[in-house]
Amino acid sequence: WGRLAFAQADSPLGAWAWAGGVPAVSFLVAAGGALLGLALVAIRRLDLGTASGRLLLVVAVVASGWFLPLSSQATAGRLEVGAVQGNVPDRGLDSFSQAREVLRNHVAGTQALAERGEPLGVVLWPENSSDIDPRADAEAAGLVTEAARAVGVPILVGTDRRPETGGRLNSALLWDPVTGPGQSYDKLHPTPFAEYIPMRSIARAVSDAVDRVRTDMIPGDHLGVIDVEVPRLERAVRLGVGICFEVAYDDIIRNAVQEGAEVIVIPTNNATFGRTDLSLQQLAMSRIRAMEHGRATVQVSTVGVSAIINPAGVVLERTEHWAPAQLRASLALRDAPTPATRFGDAVTWGFRGLSVACLLAGFAGAARVRRAERPVAEAVR
Repeated sequence: WGRLAFAQADSPLGAWAWAGGVPAVSFLVAAGGALLGLALVAIRRLDLGTASGRLLLVVAVVASGWFLPLSSQATAGRLEVGAVQGNVPDRGLDSFSQAREVLRNHVAGTQALAERGEPLGVVLWPENSSDIDPRADAEAAGLVTEAARAVGVPILVGTDRRPETGGRLNSALLWDPVTGPGQSYDKLHPTPFAEYIPMRSIARAVSDAVDRVRTDMIPGDHLGVIDVEVPRLERAVRLGVGICFEVAYDDIIRNAVQEGAEVIVIPTNNATFGRTDLSLQQLAMSRIRAMEHGRATVQVSTVGVSAIINPAGVVLERTEHWAPAQLRASLALRDAPTPATRFGDAVTWGFRGLSVACLLAGFAGAARVRRAERPVAEAVR
């Protein structure tokens, strides 16, 4: 969550996500910081020539992002998208004890979106927008169907599923206005101590708050890709879905794009975090992912911040916290992989190898210094 790259959405360095992903941006931030530190050391020593050279190098590193070829142009058509932020009745951890009211809020928001009369290809709801599985609850199914028929297009619903083997799955479910439930994605990387409690008996000794998580979430078993049929385009558009904190994991988003995702969708539930900056941090991460993979990205939250982001990482439209809202945008679809998408694993392993090489070089350098100092120490004695 605190990786250096995620602070660079408004910096030229953020554009390096296109070339080398989050690892490359983090490396450049660290390298720039190290160079700046060395420049300050040189200034303290009054070595102004060395300091000037290092400062110029810092400027060059930071400015280099401006020369990378980020593009927000569509290469595979455009998708008309609606996103609904339904809001929740109460703030805090108890808000989802009123799951049906939360669901009705999102139905009402979808009906408001339909009243605009603007064409849509799909409507996106946030994580936990229907914390009652409409595949197993007739009333929830009726409400979701009512919303889908109002807009006349499928809705990607945030819900859950409880398999017979036990546990709970955090799901994004595509719901068609005519045929009902379709493809779904179950969260691959549940969040420890929030969605499941590892070593529960030991954790309970630290805090009984762990028992707020009554049923442990289990991971899904397939990638977050969902196909939406768009008659206007005469084809299906593939959505790449990462639920909530999954935006932080390189492989989850990258694998979805490698499987053909043309749009990235981050459904999230920020209700339990109050008015903290978590949602804005998440928005910064979503912007970096947009740049990294050259894909339009939609972050849709129960309570905000929700946002439409173009493939160059620019926020086109966003909501505020704790208010119902609807967004609509024509998203540029892109199908070409960025270098980060194509070589992401290689870049990551390259930086890991560089770290090991630097560590070994440090050990070797320290050993040489000790060997050089030993004769001097013996002569002094």
